[in-house]
Amino acid sequence: MANPIQVSEVVRYVKRQLDGDPVLQQIAVIGEISNFKRYASGHCYFTLKDETSRMKAVMFSRDARTLNFEPTDGVNVVVVARVTMYESTGDIQLYVELMRQDGIGVLFERYETRKRELEAKGWFAAERKRPLPAFPERIGIITSPKGAALHDIATTLRRRAPHVAITFAPVAVQGEQSAPQVASAIRWMNERTDCDVLIVGRGGGSIEELWAFNEDVVVEAIYDSEIPVISAVGHETDFTLADFVADVRAATPTAAAELATATIEAQRKDVERLSRALTRVVTTQMASLRERVERMKNSYGLKSPRYTIMQKRERFAQAEIRLEQSATKQVTHARHRFAASAQRLDVRNLMQVFRTQDDRFRQYEGRLERIRPLERPTDQFARLAGRLESVSPLAVLARGYTFVEQDGTYVKDVKQLHDGVVTIRFRDGHALAEVKERHDGEETRRTDV
Repeated sequence: MANPIQVSEVVRYVKRQLDGDPVLQQIAVIGEISNFKRYASGHCYFTLKDETSRMKAVMFSRDARTLNFEPTDGVNVVVVARVTMYESTGDIQLYVELMRQDGIGVLFERYETRKRELEAKGWFAAERKRPLPAFPERIGIITSPKGAALHDIATTLRRRAPHVAITFAPVAVQGEQSAPQVASAIRWMNERTDCDVLIVGRGGGSIEELWAFNEDVVVEAIYDSEIPVISAVGHETDFTLADFVADVRAATPTAAAELATATIEAQRKDVERLSRALTRVVTTQMASLRERVERMKNSYGLKSPRYTIMQKRERFAQAEIRLEQSATKQVTHARHRFAASAQRLDVRNLMQVFRTQDDRFRQYEGRLERIRPLERPTDQFARLAGRLESVSPLAVLARGYTFVEQDGTYVKDVKQLHDGVVTIRFRDGHALAEVKERHDGEETRRTDV
């Protein structure tokens, strides 16, 4: 046998099982009321029973306010409730949300079933509901021409907004022809496209009398309407599917007319408020612009434009001098570097020196390209670059000249030569030659082979 547990643990376990059952979270139950008592708080406690069983039930004040009759012992009712357990006593009881007198059980069950289906499809979602226009020019009214609803809506509209036009579509609001007529009127209003908002409704009544506003054809017409719809079906305690799918639900037809319009006085106050706000904004902007104009008008530059232009010219001249000095400095630096490189030339690595000087020459040439836009430094640098190129060893070789080397020494004049082999270096290579005869301008010496 399992270890014994506390009564409270059993109660909590059973309560969790009941609360976790989705079927028991909203269920319609038919039964007879007994031991009914309404307390000063507004909460109602009673027992719901049939021939074989009974259950305790409670209806809190916020839900009891929706009752359209006074429950008494012996009355058969249909309730929509949640089944759970009251932990203190361990009693399983009904927490009632809605209550209607029996005789309408089948309709009420259809109503609850369809309501759950439409809610699951998102037809009641707040995000799909449209706001009502602030200043409608024409309001469409769909209701019975004989009922009090039309009189209440029209009277309220004439009082609050006599300037608003009305389009009226007379329909039956109960009976077999009611639902198709209401749906057809909603579609007709949408085809006209001149109404800014629709009021669809009727006065109060039983669930059977209001049933047309639970029919699919009416609910779908409201859902498909391009014009915002105010549902005003019944009194404050009456709810239909049309109320849930409409953009706005009004407790009464009179309340619907009030929701659809703002009074002339309210509109006048809105205009005055907006006018004051606009005046403040314009005044602030004008003051800011006036202050800015004054600052500009009193600025030194505006008062003395010649002085301002002179300052600009002076800064430009200084910039031009700095630019010229910079270019001259770069050319001088390049000349010094080239002179130092020329002193380090050695005949033994002359070709390497040639290549190095050629690379440096290309660098100078690139620098020259960058400073060519400068007018005066450009000409000076071009002359220096021309000189540099004319003394380049590679340029000398390219023009057809050669260098003579004997015994590892660069031969500068004919007197340095002696009998033997010499190396003659060209632009693209070298050749070996033998000295047979020398002529230095004074005498000719011949070497016999």
